[in-house]
Amino acid sequence: MKFILPVILLFIASCQSDAPQNAQIDPQEIDVITEEKKPDADYQCVAKVSGMVCKMGCGATIRKELTNLKGVSRVAVDYEDNREEQIISIFYNSSFHDEKEIYAELEKINNGQFTVGTTKSERLNNPL
Repeated sequence: MKFILPVILLFIASCQSDAPQNAQIDPQEIDVITEEKKPDADYQCVAKVSGMVCKMGCGATIRKELTNLKGVSRVAVDYEDNREEQIISIFYNSSFHDEKEIYAELEKINNGQFTVGTTKSERLNNPL
């Protein structure tokens, strides 16, 4: 019993001395983090999409696949159970894609499960 307390104190002291070293970030890592930052969106395209059966699965898949595209910064899904077509809003940087390319990518998801219907696109006044 006498030895347990000193061992615990030694362990706590050694953890505290390592903390400042672990908290420092290598300057090379900062460059990697900066490179991965998505460019600001300057356009928003909105599409009515059919073929979605649920918000959680289909919506998450669409968000994941489209945000993996370079230049796409955000995807919002407006899903309601009783609608045939769901509304998808995609915020993107037009330096990388135009809306036709994005819609084509959306229609490739899940082996063509989704179909893009009515669409509109607009330039954002205050990019995100």
